[in-house]
Amino acid sequence: MTESSDNLLDHILEKNPGMPREELLSLIERKKQESHGLLSDEGAVRLLAQQLAGLSGQSVNMSDLRISSVQTGLSDATISGEILLISQLREFQRSDGSVGKLVRIKLKDGSGQITCVLWDSTAEIVEKQQLATGCKLRLSHGYTRLGLAGEVEFHLGSRSHLEVLSKTSPNGPAISSLLSQESPPATISAETVRVRIRKLQKSRGENGPAWALCENEDGLTMAKFWDDNMETVLSMGEGSVITIKNPWITERNGMVYLNAGSRSSITKETLVNIESPPPVTIASIKPGPKLYTTRGVVVERTDPREIETKEGRRTRVSNIRVEDGTGKIRIALWDNHAQFAESLRMGDAIRLTGIKARESSNGELEASTVFLTQIEKS
Repeated sequence: MTESSDNLLDHILEKNPGMPREELLSLIERKKQESHGLLSDEGAVRLLAQQLAGLSGQSVNMSDLRISSVQTGLSDATISGEILLISQLREFQRSDGSVGKLVRIKLKDGSGQITCVLWDSTAEIVEKQQLATGCKLRLSHGYTRLGLAGEVEFHLGSRSHLEVLSKTSPNGPAISSLLSQESPPATISAETVRVRIRKLQKSRGENGPAWALCENEDGLTMAKFWDDNMETVLSMGEGSVITIKNPWITERNGMVYLNAGSRSSITKETLVNIESPPPVTIASIKPGPKLYTTRGVVVERTDPREIETKEGRRTRVSNIRVEDGTGKIRIALWDNHAQFAESLRMGDAIRLTGIKARESSNGELEASTVFLTQIEKS
């Protein structure tokens, strides 16, 4: 460790006289593990200096994370970057009757970009200072969570701080087409979510949920509707725009699910529309829980074959390879989607909505269909 780290260690031990040095060193190792490799020895010491010795972030000189290094599960992180996209400030009513405020921005640095969600007082700063695209910000003491589309989001809450590093004059439009001023935001608050149902199907099991492939401004997500909400959403039907209060997010087998159960409520919206996100290029598809919509031309196809899964279930699979001018990707079509492959010919243009990407054992990018993936010839 550096001399400054040793000084911080001594300061922590001074503030916590009953703590053995070995215990503090164990805490440092645990912090490094919890950060999934993002914290060095010095970074972990600085973080503990804030938590155990009452030192402020300025006192320990915490360095900013590169946006490409931001992962879920961070509780006190700092990033800096330039505003790429920005939404209008929105107000919403929380379940306790209080009024909340929300602004969503896309922030970028030299390593990548990330969606940032600014709540309440930090959201007000955007409006008061007339921030626009091109402004550079430092967002400190934020936390991360997994968004509905399976991408990491950086949130600023009551403990967070927004610092304007440089400003640009808001000459041009600051609102992107994805964060439109024309309609309410699809994601309204942490307790309320608005989505459009693309595909809907009841579970085959007696006590199973209704499954739905949904979309909003964040992209695509799979949803499960339980208890009374199962019949409610089935009666609303595909194509409906719904607002879900008190949902929760789960992750299983690398997939993100939006859940609505006994404590959730669903309302059908009649005056709100949500546009479908445009297809992405094959070159922009990355491994992870995010679901993608893409399109391209079929250049390879295998006949469906029957296999047995690890759970002992018999199913069918067919592999196709699709290209779009930016790249190629192999896509496994499972179950009913394998049957669709029999109608495909070389040169057919297709659109796939709701595919999941991963890295194969040989390091290549590949994708597969999920339960409610939609495939159509275009």
